[in-house]
Amino acid sequence: MTTENKNELQISRFELHKVADFLPYPFIIAEVINGIHYNTFLNEKFSEEIGYTLEEIPTIEAWYNYAYPDHTYRDGVIRAWDEEEEGNSKQEGKVFVRKKSLVTCKNGMKKWYQIKASVIDKLHVVSFVDLDKEITLQEKLKNINSNNDRMLSVLGHDLRAPLINLREISSMALDYDLSQDDFNIFAERINKQTASVLDMLDTTLNWSRANFNAITISKVNIDIENNIQEILNIYRNDYEAKNIIVKTSFDKAKLKSDSEIVTIIARNMITNSIKFTPQNGEINIGFDNNVLTVSDNGVGMSETMINSILNHQYISNRGTNNEIGMGIGMQLIQNLAEKINAYITIQSQPQKGTLVSLHF
Repeated sequence: MTTENKNELQISRFELHKVADFLPYPFIIAEVINGIHYNTFLNEKFSEEIGYTLEEIPTIEAWYNYAYPDHTYRDGVIRAWDEEEEGNSKQEGKVFVRKKSLVTCKNGMKKWYQIKASVIDKLHVVSFVDLDKEITLQEKLKNINSNNDRMLSVLGHDLRAPLINLREISSMALDYDLSQDDFNIFAERINKQTASVLDMLDTTLNWSRANFNAITISKVNIDIENNIQEILNIYRNDYEAKNIIVKTSFDKAKLKSDSEIVTIIARNMITNSIKFTPQNGEINIGFDNNVLTVSDNGVGMSETMINSILNHQYISNRGTNNEIGMGIGMQLIQNLAEKINAYITIQSQPQKGTLVSLHF
C-alpha cells in the first residue's frame, strides 16, 4: 500500500470515528489483522451505555467473554452469529449480520440488543440497538394477559359458588311459607355467605391492584399492635363462633411501612388462620424484631402444599367450619410483601398447625 493510500485510509477511519461518536447507538469498529479481530474504536455511546473500555475488550474474544459471561449462552451466540455470517456471505457475496442477544453490561445489568454488523473488506462496523424496553414491554403484556386469565378463573370459581348458594337460599325463602325459626336459619346462612363474598371480593380487588401496579407506596409510622387489634375486632364474631382463643404479643418498636398494605397482609394472615383452625383451637399473633407472626394449631399443610403456595400456584380449600377458601389470598400477601421490601415464610405440618411470618 502506498503512503498516499495509507493516509487516505487513516483519514477515512478518522472520519468514520467522528461520525460514530455522533450516532445515538453504541458502536464497535474492528479490524481483522493476521486473523485476529481487533477492536480499534468504541464510540462515546458505547462507553456510556454498555460501559467497557477498549483496554478491557481489545479483541472480539474479550468482548464475548465480558458480554456473555455464561459460557453456554456465549457458545450459542457465537455459533448463531457464525452461521448467519457464513450464510450471508454465500448468498449475497457480502456480509451483513443481524442478531438479537442478551448483553451483560459492565455494571452487571443485562440488556437486549439488536446487534448489526457490516463487514467491508477487513473492517467490521458493529452497532447495538437497544431492544430492552421493547422486550420488557412484551413481558409485561404477557404478565397482564396471564393475570387476566387468573382473574377470570377466580371470578368464575371462587366468587361464583357462594353467589349461587345465595340465590338458592333466597329462592327457597320465597317459595316457602317460613316460620320465624326457619327464617332465622336462612338469615344466618345468608349473612355468612354475604360475608364470604365480601371477603373474597376485597381480596380479589387487592390482588388485582397488586398485579396491575395500581398501588402507590406511602411509608408512615405504624402502631402494629393497634393495627392488629382493629383487625381482630372486625373478625371477632368469626373466631368466637369457633371458640378460638386468640393471644397477642407485641414489642414496643414502631414499624415504618405502608399502612394499607400491612393491614391487607395482616388481615389475610389472620383470616386464613381463623378459617383453618378448628373449634376450641388457638391462634397466636406476635410482632418482634420486625417480624409479624400468626400461628395456629389448625389443620396445617404438607410440604407440597407450602411449595405450591410459595410458587404462586393457587390452592383453594374449605376451612374447618366449611368456610370458603380464597385461592389467591396467599399470593396476594406475597405480591404485596414484595412491594414493601418484605417477604413471607411458612412453617407447617399436617394436623399440627401453621406459622406464617412476614419479615420486614
